[in-house]
Amino acid sequence: MSSLSLVQLSLIAALAMLTVAGVLAIVLLHQRLRKTRQELENATISLVSLKEAVNALQHQQNEDQTRVVVVTRHLSTIEEKQTELETQIRDVKLQDPSMRLYQRAAELVKQGASMEEVMEACDIPRAEAEMLITVHRNQS
Repeated sequence: MSSLSLVQLSLIAALAMLTVAGVLAIVLLHQRLRKTRQELENATISLVSLKEAVNALQHQQNEDQTRVVVVTRHLSTIEEKQTELETQIRDVKLQDPSMRLYQRAAELVKQGASMEEVMEACDIPRAEAEMLITVHRNQS
């Protein structure tokens, strides 16, 4: 047992090289695994942030939809009240014959009728015709 043969030395050298290569491969795989683990953690953090952002946007959308429903109800109520008021105004105008005369006179003034034409068509005194002409021509 004094000396090792050349074949045995070659085998030992080959085994040593394989061991070093194996250790080196394990170290490289460990580094790659650590890098992959860090990337996975970063992706998980990003995913959590995205989920929080999506939840916040869904909450905001729900609030906006609720506001739209409330505003729509208010608009509907306002439209109903406006229709009622328009109907009441129309009824009042139809009930008061003098209002119809003054309304007709105002329309004539807006169309450019002269004072005499307004007085004659609506059977109103000169002072009232002058007042209507002053008021309605200033509005135009």
